[in-house]
Amino acid sequence: MLSGAMLGLMERIALDIMVLTDEISEEDFFSSRLTRNQTLQLLASLARTAADLPAATRERMHEIDWAAWAALQVALARPAQHPLQIWIAIKELTPLTVQRLHDYKRKQPQLFSMVL
Repeated sequence: MLSGAMLGLMERIALDIMVLTDEISEEDFFSSRLTRNQTLQLLASLARTAADLPAATRERMHEIDWAAWAALQVALARPAQHPLQIWIAIKELTPLTVQRLHDYKRKQPQLFSMVL
């Protein structure tokens, strides 16, 4: 049940990131204090939720790059030192994770169940 809620939260946060950064260039993103700060907060929440998922759930979802999310969590401690990693997370890792979550929801709906 907890895993299902956490996966749903991951999907919601990832979609929020995608909407917030949809039509923004890399240069505009890094010069926009408000969008950048909000996105970094969302990325941190997403990475933290991914890290808090039970290991058994992550193992059943091997197509998601859990290592990249763990590395991003570390990079977000000093975002100014990791702009490329953050930009890749926004434009590649996040959308790919959403796509994988949708695939898993279709193939393994029990992972997303919130019923005991």
